[in-house]
Amino acid sequence: MKRIPMTVAALLLSATAWAAGGGGSRPVRSDDEAPRAIASARQYIDLQQWDKALQVLDAARQRDPRNADLWNWTGYCERKRGKLQQAFAAYDEALRLDPRHLGAHEYLGEAWLLAGQPDKAQALLDQLRGLCGSCDEERDLAAAIDSYRRAAPSGNGPENGY
Repeated sequence: MKRIPMTVAALLLSATAWAAGGGGSRPVRSDDEAPRAIASARQYIDLQQWDKALQVLDAARQRDPRNADLWNWTGYCERKRGKLQQAFAAYDEALRLDPRHLGAHEYLGEAWLLAGQPDKAQALLDQLRGLCGSCDEERDLAAAIDSYRRAAPSGNGPENGY
């Protein structure tokens, strides 16, 4: 009986992850453990408990190192805790595993903004437009770039927490 509510909760939290830009381009098998790990990590992410989220994601990646979604969420947590080099490495791995991963394109672009590299973020936005046209990830990255440029017309924007 407890299994059904937990499954429903995991599915609902996974849907939240997709809406937040975490989705890849490949469908995930229902027997895949990664969606459960991501749902668990998202609970910590929502509380900004990056280290706890990373513990969950790291354990899941040990079992499934070829899952681009796990690498993408790892990059997200690393970026949010200010560890840009680790974030770049995680996003790069997500994109190596799934070059069409929409969330990784968006989040990597936001990381480049934090690193003061709006041209690299723009290149990722252009790639997103080629992949999905005007999808949520494209709109979110476009808004982040616009906000960055409005904050610093010279291109040297502040760390806005993208």
